[in-house]
Amino acid sequence: MSDVSTPTPEHDRAKMLAELPRALMGGTRAMRKASERYLPRFASETPANYNARLQRSTLFNAFKKTVSDMTGRVFSKPIILGKDVPTELVAWSENIDLAGRHLNVFARDVFYDCLQPGIGYILTDAPPAPVRSDGLTPTVADYQSAGWRPYMVYIPVENVIGWKSASIDGAETLLQVRIKECVAEPDGDFAEKLVDQIRVIEPTKWQIWRKNVRSGEWEVFQEGVNALGKISLAPVYLNRTGFMTGEPPLQDLADLNVAHWQSQSDQRNILTVARVPVLFGAGIEAEAVLEIGASSMVRVSNPEAKLTYVEHTGAAIGAGDKDLQNLQFQMQACGLQLLVDNPGQTATGEMRDDVKENSSLAHMVAALQDALEQSLGFMAEYAALGADAGGSLAVNTDFGITGRMGDVQYLTQAVIAGKIDDQTYIDELRRRGALSDAVDTETVLHRLHNGGGAMDLHNH
Repeated sequence: MSDVSTPTPEHDRAKMLAELPRALMGGTRAMRKASERYLPRFASETPANYNARLQRSTLFNAFKKTVSDMTGRVFSKPIILGKDVPTELVAWSENIDLAGRHLNVFARDVFYDCLQPGIGYILTDAPPAPVRSDGLTPTVADYQSAGWRPYMVYIPVENVIGWKSASIDGAETLLQVRIKECVAEPDGDFAEKLVDQIRVIEPTKWQIWRKNVRSGEWEVFQEGVNALGKISLAPVYLNRTGFMTGEPPLQDLADLNVAHWQSQSDQRNILTVARVPVLFGAGIEAEAVLEIGASSMVRVSNPEAKLTYVEHTGAAIGAGDKDLQNLQFQMQACGLQLLVDNPGQTATGEMRDDVKENSSLAHMVAALQDALEQSLGFMAEYAALGADAGGSLAVNTDFGITGRMGDVQYLTQAVIAGKIDDQTYIDELRRRGALSDAVDTETVLHRLHNGGGAMDLHNH
């Protein structure tokens, strides 16, 4: 029978799709723990021989490197809060999750995790609203004086075990969401115990369910009113497949990485075999006692007896090396092309390639930006600042051109030739990191136009 802990088919599918990316992110230890799931056992291979082969296998983690490098590109520059973001939210962004993480750090961690399964969720939560003695609705001043504030929490895809939704005024709207949690509670004077619970959120109420230790049944442990009147959960759709659902955007790379893991296991196994020659003897009496060693001599009475070492030809080793190289090339073509420069091209060619290569990454950045802006909106509503009052922000999308001096030379030539104006020139220099964010654009332009000690680009 189903209860509050019963996951939906959508959750089961999302969890299944996330298993391989999560295992790869765990590195060699996680892949060894997965055992035969990603490294099948050979026919007639004994458990002992399989375990020895498994322990010799190591993971060339192209998947994790791609996730790390793509995330690093996106967050090579900080998030910029728009001028329309309320001052309260600007201050809260210094500790956006009440766990010490700045908005930039929080967003980076969200992107890093979501890039693996293709989706995650940001929950905006808040303590109970302050209560006025006169019974009136609390004002912004009341919230400030009480030290009250909302905060963001990241929810991995595996923890959202179910939801209900309906189309309201043409928009798909959440009516219920169930989130699996594990909280630490004091257990005596010095220890803690972990308690599993399920949070159920609806537009008008919230509940915390825990399992009764004696009966084993799930029961309501806490409950309260949802003051916001809506479910403040923002999906981060890095690879959306539907409402509240997604798939790993680097699935092909993950599959290739598993193939490399298996091929490398075979390669290390055959190297182990090839490095140990087999001693072959013929015509030696069964009762003969042989001592094999550098300072030993073998004596037998049969003049036809033979004792030789049989060694591997090594032909399969070269084939294995070639297979590993091919897989590494395919992984690069599948995911790592976002991390590799293309030498020998003009600056304009480099920029065009960056736009092509990073277009999928740019779409992911836009999805993250949408989720963060939606979460800021929820925070503003919690703080009684009004609907849609959270403002806007900008996540870096210049990850493909930062620091390329060839671009700077091209832009300089373009402004000298009158192909672009000074404002565009300064803006593009700033995008490439050639100008500090602290440099005031208006001051630079004033100096250029009035000869205030700066070089007149159009006369050189």
